Amino acid sequence: MGKLNEGDVIEGIFTIGLSLYIAYDKVDKTALNKIRTQIDTDMFHTGRFSYTVAENLPKQKQGHPEDVFHVGFEMRLKPKSTEGAFGKDYHDLYYSSSKDIGKIDKKIDQFINAINYGNYTRRVKRVVDTFLDNNKKDDVKFIIIADGIEGEQSGGLVKGDVKLEVYAKVGKLMKKIDAGTIPFSLKSESVTVASLSPYNGMVAIAKALNVTWDGETKYLRLAKPFYGKVEQAAKFEMIVSMYKDLKQGILMAQSSGTFSDNAFEFLHKNLFGEDLADVIDVQKGSVKEITGEHYKQLKGSTTLYVRERGNYLEFMSKEEQKPIFHIRTKLREDANEAKFYLEVGKGIYL
Repeated sequence: MGKLNEGDVIEGIFTIGLSLYIAYDKVDKTALNKIRTQIDTDMFHTGRFSYTVAENLPKQKQGHPEDVFHVGFEMRLKPKSTEGAFGKDYHDLYYSSSKDIGKIDKKIDQFINAINYGNYTRRVKRVVDTFLDNNKKDDVKFIIIADGIEGEQSGGLVKGDVKLEVYAKVGKLMKKIDAGTIPFSLKSESVTVASLSPYNGMVAIAKALNVTWDGETKYLRLAKPFYGKVEQAAKFEMIVSMYKDLKQGILMAQSSGTFSDNAFEFLHKNLFGEDLADVIDVQKGSVKEITGEHYKQLKGSTTLYVRERGNYLEFMSKEEQKPIFHIRTKLREDANEAKFYLEVGKGIYL
């Protein structure tokens, strides 16, 4: 069995749960777990697995015409990192013995509890109510699509792991309602916004923050391959030096009147992506969110300053004295691993 990635598993859990919520206005844990056992994980290797949660389901608000809902999902998860969490393996190893892998069971409980207060729930409910409140007999299809692989193939431009798509019957055809599409970026106790190559990541943030330095040309060698132990050792020395220069440059740049705006714009691009996906972090003790609306308010009321804390360079809120985000490097020369991370802090969540 491969190494389980709970973030990848949560994508699937959220997808099933959101389907149940749209169909039945609640998420029943037994129904959710039963659907987990019915997923054909072999489909993940070649395409998406499709599942119908409800077909020709009558939905109605008092005083309004009866609508017909069809609810389902399409799922393509990483086979190795979700092995044992769905399908036959999950049924044989865990479902039949009422156990679960990792902390998934506790996170399902938190997800179900959050249905009652989550911002993502309110967004979905507004879309559903569009049809229930419009005094028309609607025939509507809701499809939740989990395809984090697709997002990775975009090069990080698309952040939504899961998205809701809505189709309504117009004449004899089902037509997509663009206003009904909602993307979600799912996490599971992860603060990572972007995992970048050190050279490209450091050049990108330096440009965004108008840092005055010569790092892009001085360390251009890092953009090319390194071979052998001697070259590899030189590479890691250059990354350490480049990061030191970057931190010094950012500390100097923070006196600029546009520093906070520039930092927030850089984070916004990497956090929400081109699809503007709200972030949902399902944890074993709570569900945390970062919404576009909250982010806009935070940007308008926050002035950032920078402090160095070990390997971290933290972007702090002057008003709340809380970290909004930070950058750091991860270097393991013995494994030839070099990463530049952009990660959020506790001051950014709702």
